[in-house]
Amino acid sequence: MAEQAGLSPVRYERKANRATLLCLAENGAERVFSISMGSRSDARGDLNELSAMKRFARENALPVPVITNRTTPKPDAITMTKTTAQAALDPVAFYRACEWLKGQKMSAFSSLEGLTLQAAQHVGTAVTEADMKLVMTTLNVQEPALWNEPKDPQAILVRELSTIMKKLGETPSPAFDRLAASLLRV
Repeated sequence: MAEQAGLSPVRYERKANRATLLCLAENGAERVFSISMGSRSDARGDLNELSAMKRFARENALPVPVITNRTTPKPDAITMTKTTAQAALDPVAFYRACEWLKGQKMSAFSSLEGLTLQAAQHVGTAVTEADMKLVMTTLNVQEPALWNEPKDPQAILVRELSTIMKKLGETPSPAFDRLAASLLRV
């Protein structure tokens, strides 16, 4: 019973139909508990003692060390990304925007600005692009690739050449990097 509560039994004494058990907690605190022996006439009392043991173990547990630099999250854990920007929307409007976004196809919108305007119409209050990005981050919705596509044919060509060079393991020349930076706004 003591081990079930997370305590270490130290001393056990038997008196008639009762037993006293001296238990040791993780931090070194000791306490005596009384348990019935053999008969089930005091089952409720034993459950109460078990609860008292568990409470004593919780109160006298060693502090859990805080892990500061965890490299990979546990797969069973829900991870939330922290954002520095706070939503200017009130909580109700933020919730409405989240619920509205869940039912939308991202490919139906030409840009983040278009998505923001539609969300503002649905919510009935002003929605900024930062608010919409926070909603998307909260729901783990990625921006469609077509929002980031360059319109200039030269920019598309430079981007594709850069991708091919990276796959081949070649480093682009400084002149190519400058051209890519000017066309792609990297």
